[in-house]
Amino acid sequence: MSTTHSAPGPARAVHTSEQAGDRQTFELYGHRITHTNNADVQQLLAAAHTDRVRPLCLCRTGGVAMYVAKIGPDKYLIKRMPDSGLEHAHRCASYLPPEELSGLGQVLGSAITEEADSGLTAIKLGFRMSKSERAAPTGVGDAGVADSVASDPNRLTLRAVLHYLWQEADLATWTPGMADKRNWRIVSWYLRRAARGKFTKGKPLATRLYVPEPFTVKKKTEITARRLSAWTPMQQHGSAQQFMMLIGELKAIDPARFGHKLVIKHLPDAPLMIDDTLLARLNRRFGHELELWHTDDEGHLMVIATFSVGRAGLATAEEVSLVMTDRNWLPYESLADKLLLDTALAARRRFTKSLRYNLAPDKPMASLVFTDTETPTAAFLLTNDEDRDTVAEIATHAGANAWTWVLGEEMPALPTSASFRT
Repeated sequence: MSTTHSAPGPARAVHTSEQAGDRQTFELYGHRITHTNNADVQQLLAAAHTDRVRPLCLCRTGGVAMYVAKIGPDKYLIKRMPDSGLEHAHRCASYLPPEELSGLGQVLGSAITEEADSGLTAIKLGFRMSKSERAAPTGVGDAGVADSVASDPNRLTLRAVLHYLWQEADLATWTPGMADKRNWRIVSWYLRRAARGKFTKGKPLATRLYVPEPFTVKKKTEITARRLSAWTPMQQHGSAQQFMMLIGELKAIDPARFGHKLVIKHLPDAPLMIDDTLLARLNRRFGHELELWHTDDEGHLMVIATFSVGRAGLATAEEVSLVMTDRNWLPYESLADKLLLDTALAARRRFTKSLRYNLAPDKPMASLVFTDTETPTAAFLLTNDEDRDTVAEIATHAGANAWTWVLGEEMPALPTSASFRT
């Protein structure tokens, strides 16, 4: 039972059979499934969802249990069971590198709680989504400029939310078949889908998240109408005013009549207004990301922000965070991080980019995890040779090999790729 993949492009969908170049095979009710968009398969998934029957991913002998999630009125996906990423073969689309190799391990189970029975995920936020909520303590997120420097594992900062949705949308995973196939149409579609089934304070995250759709002059009127429809419920005032969350690509920071404005690509008629105080904090906290943006002509500087909407429909930023990504929309933190990324891409390697979430900058984290080696291999960037033993221990505990590059020395050869169809 199969059909042509109908998602808006070939980027892989996280935890599902929709992939670029690779196909997961599942078993359900005695049927083998490689495509989930077929109408007959959707009926099987609907029945499995009702009966709570677990599909099996056939990446290993005997299969690995999955679950069926309902993400729309008539749309079902096969997803990886919580805490089961390591049970899958590391070349399987449902494989997830050990949590210890990124910032995910710090927040999973505390700030992020997955429930396979309901197919829903509860997330706790470390920033306010309405004026009536208490603001974050002074020094956390730099008073309006939110990042992940706070080490509280129980609540996600803005940057951690972006990292989580990026990973759920499978935008941190790479295979050679994805080359030149990612654009904003793909990225925005998968981000919106990643938000489905996520709840915060009992409310669907998707209803509070705005991801601009690809803008075209021909469809300007209908695109604007859809945006106004999404923003109108937020046009309340006083202590009850609700905030929305926005994820988009920064185009420019321009002067405005009062303060400045963040111009977002694909959102030309609705900039985010930002006062001079918040802009100064943004420049201070994210000066490094802004410098990377200025030096990477092909890169994309991602904005995640909470904002309020005034009576006239004007959007004003409340909190802002920035994440730099390369031309393939893969996040990176430094020039050395990007050099490793570029080297892996040029060598047509398969890997998952590690994301920091709430993890402090001085905490060790793998830059990326190669998934085309005989054993998953975590690549670490080190400032001194003394840290080799520490990261080797982290990798060993996570069931991975360690590859290290001490910055200031010549980059070692990448770990050897095992024979694998690309």
